[in-house]
Amino acid sequence: MQCPSCNEEIDDGAAICPQCDAVVDPSAFDDSPRPSKPAAPKRPATKSGVKPVAKRPVSGAKKSVAKAKRPAPKEEPLAKAGNAAGDWRSKVDPEDWNQMPASQREPAQFQADKGVDPDDFITGIRLFVDSLSAGDKLAFFGCVATLLSCFFPWKETVVDGDVLGLAGPGLVTFLMGCLTLVVLTLRVNKSLKVNELLLWAAQLGTLSMGVLWALVSITQSWNPTLARSMEGNQEVWVSKPSFGVILAVLAGGLTGFGTVLGLKGKN
Repeated sequence: MQCPSCNEEIDDGAAICPQCDAVVDPSAFDDSPRPSKPAAPKRPATKSGVKPVAKRPVSGAKKSVAKAKRPAPKEEPLAKAGNAAGDWRSKVDPEDWNQMPASQREPAQFQADKGVDPDDFITGIRLFVDSLSAGDKLAFFGCVATLLSCFFPWKETVVDGDVLGLAGPGLVTFLMGCLTLVVLTLRVNKSLKVNELLLWAAQLGTLSMGVLWALVSITQSWNPTLARSMEGNQEVWVSKPSFGVILAVLAGGLTGFGTVLGLKGKN
């Protein structure tokens, strides 16, 4: 290729002559935008005569997610389940019923909770004691002390040593103390529709029998005959009353004082 200005031989692709610096190809310095190529036409989604590709099967993890999103089965209403009169299902709390597995809703497999909550039991006793009058409180605590005294030794002998009250000597006093406590509870709660004076008389009679038996136990336990001790060479009494029977007599006296005080205030 020859330069049109100096007629020198130059390369075919040169835009400027290297000899005279003349512009050989002006189009190389044109900044105008060149037309873009037309976009290729989009392919059709499916061609005629070609079957669409089936979706890929869901993996195990996706299946578990799909199962988790399924709506939970509707709970059977408690009202429909226990329409029959006397049906055990009509006595169940609705919240417990909804949380109960379906396998336990059958009468043959349902087992009611018959346990006693210790906190509720202690709370009930505390409320009962708070509702008592001054005389009934003395009688109540006297009965409790009488029952506790039977767990202590009532008699001390050379052969048997310490003998607990429940082992024989204080069994009658223990039973009378239980009856006194039951009568007091029935009278305060008004559980029996009887004359209240009969309950007062029953309370006085049971506690009197308990105290009388404790005094009899003291006389029966008192045997000052000297005998050789099983331990050592000293001589001791054959038998003598112990701490438990004395506590039973004192507790019975406290119960009697509280009963008389309550009866006086009632009158």
